[in-house]
Amino acid sequence: MSGRPAADPRWVDRFEVVAEVTTAFHCANHIRTGETFVFDLRGRLDAARSSANLCLGIIAKLQPALMLIQDRAAEGLHPISPGFKNFDCFDTGIDHGGTGKVYVDLYLRDRKNGRRIDDAAAAMAYGGSASA
Repeated sequence: MSGRPAADPRWVDRFEVVAEVTTAFHCANHIRTGETFVFDLRGRLDAARSSANLCLGIIAKLQPALMLIQDRAAEGLHPISPGFKNFDCFDTGIDHGGTGKVYVDLYLRDRKNGRRIDDAAAAMAYGGSASA
């Protein structure tokens, strides 16, 4: 991880990154659609707040995005970019000799109220949430 602090240090305690499973089939780790992996803004998995089984295949694919999230937060930008919010696991899928496949979408969530945050700066400025 880059280790750069967020431009607004309050972001680290206020927001979390959620990787929500949008599609899952034949997953060897029994991950199901709708389950989540939750990370803090430092890129650390919060197992207590996550609902999906641990899977290194998807976690490894998310690691570069988690580093970019830190950098964007350090610049004062919304941590999740539209250009890197959709990921799949390393498994090639049952059609290509693998066992299954999992797809996730990343979004920012307010730790206080669980709402999706589309504008982190506005959410902090108004004390509420700027959600979709």
